[in-house]
Amino acid sequence: MRRSLTSVFAIALLGTAALTPAGIVVAQEPSAAPHPPQAGTGPTGKPAHGAAAEMRLERLSQQINLTDEQKTKIRPLLRHEMERIREVRSNTSLSQGETQRRIKLIRGDTNQRMGEFLTPEQKKQWQETRQAQRAPPGRRTE
Repeated sequence: MRRSLTSVFAIALLGTAALTPAGIVVAQEPSAAPHPPQAGTGPTGKPAHGAAAEMRLERLSQQINLTDEQKTKIRPLLRHEMERIREVRSNTSLSQGETQRRIKLIRGDTNQRMGEFLTPEQKKQWQETRQAQRAPPGRRTE
């Protein structure tokens, strides 16, 4: 009697084990394929660094009417800024405050360098635009 119970138990265990991997595979398959990232986006769906730099350059160009020559000079600055910020954010040994401080310094450096390529009128427009963007939501004039 004991042998037949052991045999039945062993057969049941083997049967369950044989079916379990198939159940796991089916359970892990998504019901619909995930949306592939769009061109110019990273794995998270956010713009890739080059695409983000291009978007920022285009936005700046619309705001202060950059020439093609200015775009050519500013583009590498923005790409380098994005890369430096990515490196700071990936450094897990930094505190959140230190990360924010370093990013602020990087952006300040980039802004200063970009200003070298702008006309006095563009600098004025850019400064006004940046101040308007920093204003509290209720005080923005758009």
